[in-house]
Parts: sequence; C-alpha cells; structure tokens
Amino acid sequence: MKHFFLLLLCLSLATVLPALSACWGGDGLGEEPMKGSLYFSVDNVREAKGTIWVGIYESADDFLDREKARLVAVKVTDTGQAIIEVPDMVFGKDYALGIFHDENDNGEFDTNFIGLPAEPWAFSGTLKSRFRLPKFEEVSFTFRHQAPPQVLRLRTWF
Repeated sequence: MKHFFLLLLCLSLATVLPALSACWGGDGLGEEPMKGSLYFSVDNVREAKGTIWVGIYESADDFLDREKARLVAVKVTDTGQAIIEVPDMVFGKDYALGIFHDENDNGEFDTNFIGLPAEPWAFSGTLKSRFRLPKFEEVSFTFRHQAPPQVLRLRTWF
C-alpha cells in the first residue's frame, strides 16, 4: 500500500511540475519559455511630434549600451499619454527600460553643451539620484504574467 501511494505521488508530481515550470520560463530542457507582451504608458508627452524610443535591457552588462539593447520606436501623434506594447518578453525575466522622446526625430538622445539631457527621458523604476545615471538593479523589474501596467513619466532636466 505504501508503494502505491509513492507511485501516485510521483505520477502527480510528474504531471504538475512541467506545467509550473512553463509558468516560470521553461524547464531548462530546451522548451521555449513563456512569453507575453509588456504594456506600459508614457505620461507627460508634451509635443505631438517625433518618436519615443524604448531601450529594453536584460542585464547590468548591457544596460544603457545602445548596441546591446532591444529598441522599440513609437511615433508620437498626441500629447499627454502614449501606450506602448513590447511583444515577446519572457515571463519571470528581469528587464530595465530606458526611454526618451526624440522630439526632433534625429534618432539621437540630444544633450546640451554640458552633457545634460535636452530631450524628455524616463526609466522604469525609481531613480535614486538625478545627478548620475541609474544602475540596472535600481530600475529593473521582473516581468510577470498579468502584472499591472507600469507608468513611466517623461522628465526634463530643466
């Protein structure tokens, strides 16, 4: 009788664990991790022109490196708020977002003569200081299934 219950327990675990593992991003045996779309809003859009550029970063090693970022561009047509969708994000993975509103549409994050941002910008998470660039750990988040949308507010230096 004891062996019967052990067998039943093993069969139950064999059925449940793969399903749980898929929710956490695959089982490490070559299965494709579960993916979804990240939705977030960008508030304080002041100009109805240009492009909002979103840099998606997956680690501290690639953070703020344009060559290593996944870039998403969204044309701006209205002031106020923009809703952005980023597809194919892996559930359970850590990400950080860096965005800027390229108001003059030159494809660059413009700065003034002393290197301060000349265009509106934002990061996911809360900044610790405006006097230095944030660290990945400070602005990263774990992408979760059915998490409420984030709100990123564009800022200007002045």
